[in-house]
Amino acid sequence: MTVGQLDSSLAWLETLPVKCDQFTVTGKDGSTRTAQVIETSLPKAGDSRQGLRLTLQGPVGGKPATLTLDLAAVRLGTNAIAVTNGGLGGTEADSTQQAVTLGTQRLKDVLAGKTPAEQPPGQ
Repeated sequence: MTVGQLDSSLAWLETLPVKCDQFTVTGKDGSTRTAQVIETSLPKAGDSRQGLRLTLQGPVGGKPATLTLDLAAVRLGTNAIAVTNGGLGGTEADSTQQAVTLGTQRLKDVLAGKTPAEQPPGQ
């Protein structure tokens, strides 16, 4: 992909909290779930970045539940990484931010011809 194509994708992601702020999803069984999309902040990594959080609330097995999913996309030159983090127990914003920082550094290392460490420092 080109820088322009990647930046266009990041710009599209930036519009989602406005265009898709809140909406309803209907399951096959007719049950409804409420979805909300908000922008999240990311560490200064790469050349440009965009973070989103999707929250989906509704019944699972007849019980109320909330699924939270963080999405982060980072462009570094003509390359990019995407990070997802989520679950029924919520997300840890710190984990998403750490994954963005470490993932971007690993991409930089690979692009520089280095072999990245198997485990992040301190793991």
